[in-house]
Amino acid sequence: MDSEFEHQLQKLRDKIGSKTPHQQQHAAMLLAVEETITEQKAAVEPASYFAALLTLMEQQSGSGSNALSNAIIFLLSVVLPHVSASMLRAKFTTMMAVLSQSLDLASADVALLRSVISCLETVLLAQDASSWRQPIAQGTLRSLMQLSTDSKPKIRKRAQEAVSSLLSRPPPPTAIHPAAHIASRFVLEMLANAKADPQAAMHTLQLVKQTEMLWPADEFEGLCAALMQLPRLNTPYVATLAFQALETVFASAG
Repeated sequence: MDSEFEHQLQKLRDKIGSKTPHQQQHAAMLLAVEETITEQKAAVEPASYFAALLTLMEQQSGSGSNALSNAIIFLLSVVLPHVSASMLRAKFTTMMAVLSQSLDLASADVALLRSVISCLETVLLAQDASSWRQPIAQGTLRSLMQLSTDSKPKIRKRAQEAVSSLLSRPPPPTAIHPAAHIASRFVLEMLANAKADPQAAMHTLQLVKQTEMLWPADEFEGLCAALMQLPRLNTPYVATLAFQALETVFASAG
């Protein structure tokens, strides 16, 4: 087990005596997982932590125990970056089905959503082009893009980081991301509604500004036209973001 991963786990173990309830829960869950790994005589490696947490997550699905679910998903957000891409591809459907349930804004808190977003980002980054053609992957990207315009700053920022990371790193050997059309249509929809909802338009422009990706050729002209229309709203900040986003779009096109 690599030293960075072990260091992260030790920091969590040390929180068992914390006065903060959620830190105690995270530490207690980790210790329980490690006890299970020891009892099963499994190798002490990220894959074993992942397998144990995934089993727990499936058992908790629909149980209504938010504290346990939150702790499991938080630990998954720590473990997943250390799990092999091949394993994340193998467990793709299972992971997406369970995680997507926690994207419901009405029932999820900020900390949980940030952990879910981190998990989804890691899992989706490991997928190949064929996985991205599946409806569950495309639907999840749309959900993440919707969260990137959320009114809660911490959720919005984390979702924007995840979407930007995903779209900027298409699965090889593709140059244009398999979900680029979904992204461009979402952006065009948000910008078309800029007059009615300037706040969502601003958040969308911030996302475009930080996303270095090749936009689909058949939608490139429409995207540029939509960006160039925004200064006519006579909102200085929107105009500034529109020009910055346009600069990123052209720079990414090479």
